[in-house]
Amino acid sequence: MLEDLGVEGFVGTPFHKRTAAAVETSSWFPWPPYIVPDIYTDFREELAAMRTAATLNEMSPLSKTRIRGPDASRLADRILPRNAMAQDVGQILYSPWCNEEGRMVADGLVFRFGEEEYVFVAGPQEQWFTMNAGGLDVEVEDISPSIGILALQGPRSTEVLERATGQDWSSLGFSRIRKTEIGGASVDVSRQGFTGEVGYELWVSPEGACPMWDALIDVGEEFGLRPAGEYAIDIARVEAGLLIIGADYMGAGPDPTPPVDDPSQMRECSPFELRLGRFVDFDKPDFVGRQALMDEQAAGGAPRRMVGVSIDWRAMLEHQLERGEFVEMFPRVHDMPLPVIDSGNRVGYATSVTWGPSVGMLIGLGHIDRPSANLGAQLSVLWSAAGQTVEIAAEVVPLPFRPHRRA
Repeated sequence: MLEDLGVEGFVGTPFHKRTAAAVETSSWFPWPPYIVPDIYTDFREELAAMRTAATLNEMSPLSKTRIRGPDASRLADRILPRNAMAQDVGQILYSPWCNEEGRMVADGLVFRFGEEEYVFVAGPQEQWFTMNAGGLDVEVEDISPSIGILALQGPRSTEVLERATGQDWSSLGFSRIRKTEIGGASVDVSRQGFTGEVGYELWVSPEGACPMWDALIDVGEEFGLRPAGEYAIDIARVEAGLLIIGADYMGAGPDPTPPVDDPSQMRECSPFELRLGRFVDFDKPDFVGRQALMDEQAAGGAPRRMVGVSIDWRAMLEHQLERGEFVEMFPRVHDMPLPVIDSGNRVGYATSVTWGPSVGMLIGLGHIDRPSANLGAQLSVLWSAAGQTVEIAAEVVPLPFRPHRRA
Protein backbone atom coordinates (compact mmCIF):
# COMPACT_ATOMS: atom_id res chain seq x y z
CA MET A 1 0.00 0.00 0.00
CA LEU A 2 2.87 2.41 0.76
CA GLU A 3 4.28 1.69 -2.70
CA ASP A 4 1.00 2.94 -4.16
CA LEU A 5 1.64 6.29 -2.44
CA GLY A 6 4.96 6.67 -4.22
CA VAL A 7 7.03 6.81 -1.02
CA GLU A 8 10.17 4.87 -0.19
CA GLY A 9 11.98 4.35 3.08
CA PHE A 10 8.88 4.91 5.24
CA VAL A 11 6.66 2.51 7.15
CA GLY A 12 3.04 2.63 8.17
CA THR A 13 1.87 2.99 11.76
CA PRO A 14 -0.30 0.35 13.47
CA PHE A 15 -3.34 2.29 12.22
CA HIS A 16 -2.15 2.59 8.62
CA LYS A 17 -4.70 0.23 7.08
CA ARG A 18 -7.51 2.32 8.55
CA THR A 19 -6.04 5.77 8.01
CA ALA A 20 -5.11 5.00 4.39
CA ALA A 21 -8.66 3.79 3.72
CA ALA A 22 -10.09 7.01 5.22
CA VAL A 23 -7.91 9.46 3.25
CA GLU A 24 -9.56 11.17 0.29
CA THR A 25 -6.58 13.34 -0.72
CA SER A 26 -3.01 12.69 -1.81
CA SER A 27 -1.60 14.68 1.15
CA TRP A 28 0.66 12.63 3.42
CA PHE A 29 3.05 13.80 6.11
CA PRO A 30 6.51 12.22 6.56
CA TRP A 31 7.25 11.64 10.24
CA PRO A 32 10.36 9.46 9.96
CA PRO A 33 10.38 6.55 9.83
CA TYR A 34 6.59 6.71 9.48
CA ILE A 35 4.20 8.35 7.07
CA VAL A 36 0.77 9.52 8.24
CA PRO A 37 -2.16 11.40 6.67
CA ASP A 38 -1.70 15.15 6.38
CA ILE A 39 -5.22 15.91 5.12
CA TYR A 40 -8.08 13.42 5.02
CA THR A 41 -10.61 15.62 3.20
CA ASP A 42 -10.20 19.32 4.06
CA PHE A 43 -7.98 20.62 6.86
CA ARG A 44 -10.40 23.45 7.67
CA GLU A 45 -13.25 20.99 8.19
CA GLU A 46 -11.00 18.74 10.26
CA LEU A 47 -9.90 21.64 12.48
CA ALA A 48 -13.52 22.77 12.85
CA ALA A 49 -14.51 19.26 13.97
CA MET A 50 -11.69 19.32 16.53
CA ARG A 51 -13.03 22.60 17.92
CA THR A 52 -16.75 21.75 17.88
CA ALA A 53 -17.16 17.96 17.94
CA ALA A 54 -14.43 15.28 18.07
CA THR A 55 -11.51 14.00 15.99
CA LEU A 56 -9.13 11.05 15.84
CA ASN A 57 -5.53 12.17 15.33
CA GLU A 58 -2.65 9.79 14.53
CA MET A 59 0.15 10.25 17.07
CA SER A 60 1.90 6.87 16.90
CA PRO A 61 5.20 8.23 15.49
CA LEU A 62 5.88 10.11 18.73
CA SER A 63 9.12 8.82 20.22
CA LYS A 64 8.55 6.85 23.42
CA THR A 65 11.55 6.14 25.68
CA ARG A 66 11.07 3.86 28.67
CA ILE A 67 13.27 3.96 31.74
CA ARG A 68 12.73 1.23 34.30
CA GLY A 69 14.55 -0.45 37.16
CA PRO A 70 15.25 0.16 40.84
CA ASP A 71 16.78 3.58 40.10
CA ALA A 72 14.23 4.77 37.51
CA SER A 73 12.90 7.45 39.87
CA ARG A 74 16.42 8.69 40.56
CA LEU A 75 17.17 9.03 36.84
CA ALA A 76 13.89 10.84 36.17
CA ASP A 77 14.59 13.19 39.06
CA ARG A 78 18.16 13.78 37.87
CA ILE A 79 16.97 14.78 34.40
CA LEU A 80 13.82 16.76 35.17
CA PRO A 81 13.77 20.23 36.74
CA ARG A 82 10.45 19.15 38.32
CA ASN A 83 10.11 16.92 41.38
CA ALA A 84 9.82 13.47 39.78
CA MET A 85 9.91 11.81 43.20
CA ALA A 86 6.50 13.32 43.95
CA GLN A 87 4.92 11.99 40.75
CA ASP A 88 2.25 9.38 41.46
CA VAL A 89 1.89 6.12 39.59
CA GLY A 90 -0.80 6.80 37.00
CA GLN A 91 0.16 10.48 36.71
CA ILE A 92 1.67 12.39 33.78
CA LEU A 93 4.03 15.33 34.11
CA TYR A 94 4.74 17.84 31.37
CA SER A 95 8.29 19.13 31.65
CA PRO A 96 11.28 20.52 29.82
CA TRP A 97 14.73 19.08 30.53
CA CYS A 98 18.08 20.75 30.04
CA ASN A 99 21.79 20.24 29.58
CA GLU A 100 24.35 21.54 32.06
CA GLU A 101 24.32 24.92 30.31
CA GLY A 102 20.60 25.31 31.01
CA ARG A 103 19.64 24.93 27.34
CA MET A 104 16.63 22.75 26.62
CA VAL A 105 17.41 19.26 25.39
CA ALA A 106 13.71 18.60 24.82
CA ASP A 107 10.26 18.93 26.35
CA GLY A 108 7.50 16.37 26.59
CA LEU A 109 5.23 14.20 28.70
CA VAL A 110 6.49 11.86 31.40
CA PHE A 111 4.16 8.92 32.14
CA ARG A 112 4.67 7.00 35.38
CA PHE A 113 3.26 3.52 34.82
CA GLY A 114 4.79 1.88 37.90
CA GLU A 115 7.05 2.42 40.88
CA GLU A 116 10.03 1.56 38.67
CA GLU A 117 8.73 2.49 35.21
CA TYR A 118 8.51 5.82 33.36
CA VAL A 119 7.89 6.53 29.68
CA PHE A 120 9.08 9.83 28.20
CA VAL A 121 7.12 10.99 25.13
CA ALA A 122 9.11 13.57 23.20
CA GLY A 123 11.70 13.58 20.45
CA PRO A 124 14.21 10.69 20.50
CA GLN A 125 15.94 10.75 23.91
CA GLU A 126 17.61 7.36 24.34
CA GLN A 127 21.17 8.71 24.04
CA TRP A 128 20.56 11.56 26.47
CA PHE A 129 19.02 9.37 29.14
CA THR A 130 21.76 6.76 28.79
CA MET A 131 24.42 9.48 29.16
CA ASN A 132 22.84 10.58 32.43
CA ALA A 133 22.25 7.09 33.84
CA GLY A 134 25.81 6.56 35.04
CA GLY A 135 25.97 4.66 38.35
CA LEU A 136 22.24 3.88 38.32
CA ASP A 137 20.52 0.51 38.09
CA VAL A 138 18.17 1.38 35.25
CA GLU A 139 17.35 0.23 31.72
CA VAL A 140 16.75 2.75 28.92
CA GLU A 141 14.84 1.52 25.87
CA ASP A 142 13.12 3.00 22.83
CA ILE A 143 9.69 1.32 22.79
CA SER A 144 8.13 3.45 20.03
CA PRO A 145 7.30 0.61 17.59
CA SER A 146 5.42 -1.37 20.26
CA ILE A 147 2.73 1.25 20.91
CA GLY A 148 0.13 2.89 18.70
CA ILE A 149 -1.38 6.19 19.83
CA LEU A 150 -4.60 7.86 18.74
CA ALA A 151 -5.52 11.26 20.13
CA LEU A 152 -9.27 11.59 20.67
CA GLN A 153 -9.82 15.34 20.90
CA GLY A 154 -12.65 17.84 21.02
CA PRO A 155 -15.59 18.95 23.19
CA ARG A 156 -17.50 15.71 22.48
CA SER A 157 -14.53 13.38 22.95
CA THR A 158 -15.69 12.28 26.41
CA GLU A 159 -19.07 11.25 24.98
CA VAL A 160 -17.33 9.18 22.30
CA LEU A 161 -15.08 7.50 24.87
CA GLU A 162 -17.98 6.74 27.19
CA ARG A 163 -20.02 5.21 24.38
CA ALA A 164 -17.06 3.11 23.20
CA THR A 165 -16.25 1.78 26.68
CA GLY A 166 -19.60 1.82 28.48
CA GLN A 167 -17.86 3.64 31.35
CA ASP A 168 -18.02 7.08 32.98
CA TRP A 169 -14.90 9.17 32.29
CA SER A 170 -15.90 12.40 34.01
CA SER A 171 -13.72 11.57 37.03
CA LEU A 172 -10.46 11.13 35.12
CA GLY A 173 -8.42 14.21 35.95
CA PHE A 174 -6.15 16.01 33.53
CA SER A 175 -2.78 14.25 33.16
CA ARG A 176 -4.05 11.02 34.72
CA ILE A 177 -4.08 7.49 33.27
CA ARG A 178 -6.67 4.70 33.41
CA LYS A 179 -6.89 1.30 31.72
CA THR A 180 -9.92 0.15 29.72
CA GLU A 181 -10.94 -1.95 26.73
CA ILE A 182 -12.06 -0.59 23.36
CA GLY A 183 -13.06 -2.98 20.61
CA GLY A 184 -11.73 -5.86 22.70
CA ALA A 185 -8.27 -4.27 22.89
CA SER A 186 -6.54 -3.29 26.12
CA VAL A 187 -6.01 0.48 26.12
CA ASP A 188 -4.18 2.96 28.38
CA VAL A 189 -6.26 6.16 28.36
CA SER A 190 -4.58 9.42 29.38
CA ARG A 191 -6.38 12.73 29.79
CA GLN A 192 -4.05 14.67 27.52
CA GLY A 193 -3.71 16.25 24.09
CA PHE A 194 -1.85 18.70 21.88
CA THR A 195 -4.79 20.79 20.69
CA GLY A 196 -5.91 22.88 23.67
CA GLU A 197 -9.20 20.97 23.71
CA VAL A 198 -10.74 18.43 26.04
CA GLY A 199 -9.22 15.17 24.93
CA TYR A 200 -7.55 11.85 25.50
CA GLU A 201 -4.57 9.92 24.18
CA LEU A 202 -5.23 6.23 23.65
CA TRP A 203 -2.26 3.83 23.84
CA VAL A 204 -2.76 0.39 22.32
CA SER A 205 -0.70 -2.54 21.06
CA PRO A 206 -0.18 -2.82 17.27
CA GLU A 207 -2.50 -5.85 17.28
CA GLY A 208 -5.28 -3.90 18.98
CA ALA A 209 -4.93 -0.72 16.89
CA CYS A 210 -7.38 -1.46 14.08
CA PRO A 211 -10.06 -3.00 16.36
CA MET A 212 -9.86 0.10 18.57
CA TRP A 213 -10.12 2.41 15.54
CA ASP A 214 -13.16 0.52 14.24
CA ALA A 215 -14.93 0.65 17.59
CA LEU A 216 -14.42 4.41 17.92
CA ILE A 217 -15.56 5.13 14.37
CA ASP A 218 -18.63 2.92 14.85
CA VAL A 219 -19.87 4.84 17.88
CA GLY A 220 -18.51 8.26 16.91
CA GLU A 221 -20.74 9.20 14.00
CA GLU A 222 -23.49 10.35 16.35
CA PHE A 223 -21.07 12.82 17.95
CA GLY A 224 -19.54 14.18 14.74
CA LEU A 225 -16.31 12.20 15.11
CA ARG A 226 -13.98 12.28 12.11
CA PRO A 227 -10.27 11.68 11.45
CA ALA A 228 -8.04 14.76 11.34
CA GLY A 229 -4.61 14.92 9.72
CA GLU A 230 -1.31 16.44 10.79
CA TYR A 231 -2.11 19.72 9.02
CA ALA A 232 -5.07 20.41 11.31
CA ILE A 233 -3.21 19.20 14.42
CA ASP A 234 -0.26 21.50 13.69
CA ILE A 235 -2.49 24.56 13.34
CA ALA A 236 -4.41 23.63 16.48
CA ARG A 237 -1.25 23.43 18.58
CA VAL A 238 -0.07 26.86 17.35
CA GLU A 239 -3.46 28.38 18.21
CA ALA A 240 -2.98 26.80 21.65
CA GLY A 241 0.56 28.23 21.93
CA LEU A 242 2.24 24.81 22.16
CA LEU A 243 5.85 24.16 21.14
CA ILE A 244 7.57 21.64 18.90
CA ILE A 245 11.28 20.90 19.09
CA GLY A 246 13.00 21.70 15.79
CA ALA A 247 10.19 24.08 14.81
CA ASP A 248 10.27 26.48 17.77
CA TYR A 249 13.64 25.80 19.38
CA MET A 250 16.78 23.80 18.69
CA GLY A 251 17.30 20.78 20.92
CA ALA A 252 20.59 20.92 22.84
CA GLY A 253 21.04 17.18 23.27
CA PRO A 254 22.85 14.47 21.32
CA ASP A 255 19.76 12.69 19.98
CA PRO A 256 18.54 13.45 16.46
CA THR A 257 16.02 16.27 16.18
CA PRO A 258 13.99 17.47 13.18
CA PRO A 259 16.31 19.23 10.70
CA VAL A 260 16.37 23.01 10.64
CA ASP A 261 16.82 24.45 7.14
CA ASP A 262 18.85 27.39 8.45
CA PRO A 263 20.11 26.78 12.00
CA SER A 264 21.48 30.33 12.20
CA GLN A 265 17.88 31.56 12.35
CA MET A 266 16.97 29.54 15.47
CA ARG A 267 18.56 29.20 18.88
CA GLU A 268 18.91 26.83 21.77
CA CYS A 269 16.79 28.25 24.57
CA SER A 270 16.33 28.07 28.32
CA PRO A 271 12.90 27.09 29.69
CA PHE A 272 12.42 30.64 30.93
CA GLU A 273 12.67 32.06 27.43
CA LEU A 274 9.94 29.67 26.25
CA ARG A 275 7.44 30.45 29.05
CA LEU A 276 8.27 27.19 30.81
CA GLY A 277 9.87 28.61 33.94
CA ARG A 278 6.92 27.43 36.05
CA PHE A 279 8.18 23.89 35.48
CA VAL A 280 11.59 24.61 37.02
CA ASP A 281 11.75 23.86 40.75
CA PHE A 282 14.78 25.47 42.35
CA ASP A 283 13.80 23.92 45.68
CA LYS A 284 15.18 20.67 44.29
CA PRO A 285 18.77 20.32 45.50
CA ASP A 286 20.04 19.07 42.16
CA PHE A 287 19.08 18.42 38.55
CA VAL A 288 20.91 18.73 35.25
CA GLY A 289 21.27 22.43 34.40
CA ARG A 290 20.20 23.78 37.80
CA GLN A 291 23.21 26.01 38.40
CA ALA A 292 23.14 27.48 34.90
CA LEU A 293 19.45 28.31 35.21
CA MET A 294 20.01 29.88 38.64
CA ASP A 295 22.83 31.97 37.18
CA GLU A 296 20.55 33.07 34.33
CA GLN A 297 17.87 34.20 36.77
CA ALA A 298 20.40 35.95 39.00
CA ALA A 299 21.63 37.89 35.96
CA GLY A 300 18.14 39.22 35.26
CA GLY A 301 16.50 36.33 33.44
CA ALA A 302 16.42 35.08 29.87
CA PRO A 303 17.29 37.81 27.35
CA ARG A 304 14.29 36.91 25.19
CA ARG A 305 10.66 36.05 25.84
CA MET A 306 8.26 33.96 23.80
CA VAL A 307 5.12 35.94 23.01
CA GLY A 308 2.25 35.77 20.61
CA VAL A 309 2.63 37.70 17.37
CA SER A 310 -0.33 38.80 15.27
CA ILE A 311 0.74 39.70 11.73
CA ASP A 312 -1.20 42.18 9.60
CA TRP A 313 -2.40 39.84 6.85
CA ARG A 314 -4.29 42.68 5.15
CA ALA A 315 -1.05 44.59 4.66
CA MET A 316 0.52 41.45 3.24
CA LEU A 317 -2.37 41.06 0.81
CA GLU A 318 -2.18 44.71 -0.24
CA HIS A 319 1.54 44.36 -0.92
CA GLN A 320 0.84 41.45 -3.23
CA LEU A 321 -1.94 43.30 -5.03
CA GLU A 322 0.38 46.25 -5.63
CA ARG A 323 2.72 43.88 -7.42
CA GLY A 324 -0.10 42.27 -9.37
CA GLU A 325 0.57 38.79 -7.99
CA PHE A 326 -0.73 36.50 -5.31
CA VAL A 327 1.03 33.84 -3.28
CA GLU A 328 -1.11 31.99 -0.72
CA MET A 329 -0.17 33.27 2.72
CA PHE A 330 1.32 30.40 4.68
CA PRO A 331 -0.89 27.58 3.43
CA ARG A 332 0.37 25.55 6.40
CA VAL A 333 2.56 26.20 9.44
CA HIS A 334 5.66 27.98 8.12
CA ASP A 335 8.82 25.97 8.80
CA MET A 336 11.35 28.81 8.57
CA PRO A 337 11.71 31.52 11.26
CA LEU A 338 10.83 35.04 10.13
CA PRO A 339 13.04 37.91 11.38
CA VAL A 340 11.26 40.38 13.69
CA ILE A 341 12.12 44.08 13.51
CA ASP A 342 11.59 46.93 15.99
CA SER A 343 12.34 50.46 14.73
CA GLY A 344 14.73 49.12 12.12
CA ASN A 345 16.59 46.79 14.48
CA ARG A 346 16.30 43.03 14.53
CA VAL A 347 14.95 41.95 17.92
CA GLY A 348 14.24 38.25 17.37
CA TYR A 349 12.27 35.94 15.14
CA ALA A 350 8.85 34.35 14.76
CA THR A 351 8.37 30.60 14.43
CA SER A 352 5.36 28.45 13.50
CA VAL A 353 3.69 31.24 11.53
CA THR A 354 0.31 30.19 10.21
CA TRP A 355 -3.21 31.34 9.50
CA GLY A 356 -5.30 30.46 12.56
CA PRO A 357 -8.84 29.73 11.31
CA SER A 358 -10.18 29.40 14.87
CA VAL A 359 -8.97 32.90 15.79
CA GLY A 360 -9.14 34.65 12.41
CA MET A 361 -5.55 35.90 12.53
CA LEU A 362 -2.17 35.31 10.93
CA ILE A 363 -0.19 34.24 13.99
CA GLY A 364 3.23 33.07 15.10
CA LEU A 365 5.32 32.38 18.20
CA GLY A 366 7.64 35.35 18.71
CA HIS A 367 11.06 34.93 20.35
CA ILE A 368 11.64 38.59 21.16
CA ASP A 369 14.24 40.62 23.07
CA ARG A 370 12.65 41.57 26.39
CA PRO A 371 12.53 45.37 25.80
CA SER A 372 10.42 44.77 22.68
CA ALA A 373 8.26 41.95 24.04
CA ASN A 374 5.61 43.90 25.94
CA LEU A 375 1.96 43.26 25.10
CA GLY A 376 0.76 45.70 22.45
CA ALA A 377 4.26 46.43 21.14
CA GLN A 378 4.17 47.36 17.45
CA LEU A 379 6.78 45.40 15.53
CA SER A 380 7.17 44.02 12.01
CA VAL A 381 8.23 40.77 10.41
CA LEU A 382 10.34 40.37 7.31
CA TRP A 383 8.36 38.45 4.74
CA SER A 384 9.81 37.24 1.44
CA ALA A 385 7.89 36.29 -1.69
CA ALA A 386 8.52 36.48 -5.41
CA GLY A 387 12.11 37.52 -4.83
CA GLN A 388 11.29 40.53 -2.65
CA THR A 389 11.51 41.04 1.12
CA VAL A 390 9.23 43.55 2.85
CA GLU A 391 8.35 44.54 6.39
CA ILE A 392 4.82 43.62 7.45
CA ALA A 393 3.31 45.14 10.59
CA ALA A 394 2.86 42.86 13.59
CA GLU A 395 1.72 43.23 17.19
CA VAL A 396 2.68 41.42 20.40
CA VAL A 397 -0.43 39.67 21.75
CA PRO A 398 -1.09 37.24 24.64
CA LEU A 399 -0.51 33.49 24.47
CA PRO A 400 -2.29 31.22 23.90
CA PHE A 401 -4.11 32.70 20.93
CA ARG A 402 -7.11 30.59 21.81
CA PRO A 403 -7.84 29.73 25.48
CA HIS A 404 -7.34 26.10 26.44
CA ARG A 405 -10.57 24.20 27.02
CA ARG A 406 -9.27 21.12 28.74
CA ALA A 407 -11.85 21.09 31.54
